[in-house]
Amino acid sequence: MTTLVGYASLACVAAGIVAAGVVLLVSRSGRLALRVALDLWVAAGLLRLALPPQWDQLLGTAAIIAVRQLVTVALTPRGGDPG
Repeated sequence: MTTLVGYASLACVAAGIVAAGVVLLVSRSGRLALRVALDLWVAAGLLRLALPPQWDQLLGTAAIIAVRQLVTVALTPRGGDPG
């Protein structure tokens, strides 16, 4: 089970990189590509939390979520829609 979760987490990380590249090529929006990548990396972190709990996994997931929130706030246009 732990091997399966580890591979699924790695797949989410790789999918985040690939999906961000595709979004960047199609939409030419770096902001949107970064948000897509960060969403998939959050999913990878949450998958790792399905394993027996370890502090480094919890802190890594919390760090990814914090970075995602900060990037979203920093890249949101003033008075605009974040989507």
